[in-house]
Amino acid sequence: MPEMQVNLIKGDKISSLTDYRDALPVNMYAVQREILGANGYMLCWPGLTEFGTSQGVARGGVFNDRVSEHFRVSGNQLVAVDTQGVETSLGPIPGSDQAAMPYSYNTQCIIANGTMFLYDKVSGLRQVTDPDLGKPIDGVWIDGYYFLTDGEYIYHTDITDESSIDPLKYATAEFMPDKSLAVGKTQDDKVIVFGRHSIEYFVDAATPQFAFRRLETRAQSIGLVATHAKAASEGTWYITGSRRNEALGVYMVGVGSSTKVSTREIDHLLEAYSDNDLTDMRMETLVDKGSVFILVHLPNETLCLNVTIAKAFGIGAAWLILKSRANNWPYRAINGVLDPRLNKWVYGDKYEDRLGLLDASVFTQYNELSEWLMYTPFINLETFSIDELSLETIPGDTVANDATVAVSITLDGLNYGTEWWNLYGAPLDYGKQFIIRRMGHVSNWVGFRFRGQTSSRMAFAGLKITYG
Repeated sequence: MPEMQVNLIKGDKISSLTDYRDALPVNMYAVQREILGANGYMLCWPGLTEFGTSQGVARGGVFNDRVSEHFRVSGNQLVAVDTQGVETSLGPIPGSDQAAMPYSYNTQCIIANGTMFLYDKVSGLRQVTDPDLGKPIDGVWIDGYYFLTDGEYIYHTDITDESSIDPLKYATAEFMPDKSLAVGKTQDDKVIVFGRHSIEYFVDAATPQFAFRRLETRAQSIGLVATHAKAASEGTWYITGSRRNEALGVYMVGVGSSTKVSTREIDHLLEAYSDNDLTDMRMETLVDKGSVFILVHLPNETLCLNVTIAKAFGIGAAWLILKSRANNWPYRAINGVLDPRLNKWVYGDKYEDRLGLLDASVFTQYNELSEWLMYTPFINLETFSIDELSLETIPGDTVANDATVAVSITLDGLNYGTEWWNLYGAPLDYGKQFIIRRMGHVSNWVGFRFRGQTSSRMAFAGLKITYG
């Protein structure tokens, strides 16, 4: 009987608006590796294990290499996190918004709720009260200055005093008359100023008053939607934003160039939000075992771009959705910090007062089950019967006896029928094969959905369908 190998990395579905859409995997991502004739396989997202009790929900985090300390804003407190997951309170930080946390040779800076704080071990935490500070919303440290924006102006601290702002050291981004929502630093030591519809670059020219000079030839007519709608990886910035009079998307921004990395499906999801809805959205970077991910935290979803897969197979195969619990919460972990003292990623939490470790040995999140899903493309098997479906798995290494997989079929791209349940594997049962037989007749085309809610991570290297 004829056999067919089916891709598991990218699935199809149909929307109620008579449209073909991508069926994004949930809590499953592609790994680039040649295995059993395929160029990659699907793997469950790592779980979360308890690391410590937090002072509050996560608002920011950074590992300060200068003083080798892990600082976080948890709830209304600046805290230091030790290697046992114990938070030590260093002082109050007002507000509930995301905090920016640049640091210099001398101080750790915290920008939140329109205020600026500096911390060092000698002087402790103190608020910058210079009347010319205004209400900063973002900042970066560069060439001895804290470089700030308050949404309208860009300005910087004095070179000799990190708590002093000279009113003559203010400027504006000039490429477009839009808001300056965020700042960052490029790998060639330039300041990047993100506007709502523009990006401009500034270099330290040591000029009197405002010390930085605008680089006119680098300006770009694209910007981001919110202050923390940005993340950097490998010298490249990723932003959620748009050009003027265009819909929101996710873009990769380089020097003098921008490339859209959101697919049509991601754009559909972003279309549900206005600019005001995304005021406190956040993006962050995760690098895990050679794979680079950009997490896009939206109010109702957490989207994830697998940068490594995007480079290898294109952006169409690179997106997934991250969720928590079985009731489809947006992914709870946020503000990940790679703590080199542990060589582990430490995360805060969106909902509860806790710290967690990203843990590849489990799929649970704080001992709670989460659901994973993956889909196949539509397959034309008109008039054929599906005699056997075989999934290539890695049996025997599951941590519990709950490693079951539900398989269902769609004939219309909207609705899925009766589920067939099969055991992925049991502990030490290395000979287990995942095979389902006699799945029935196909009148036209067919698609498959696989899902599970388990404590064990699972890997799927390929799907083979025998039909006749």
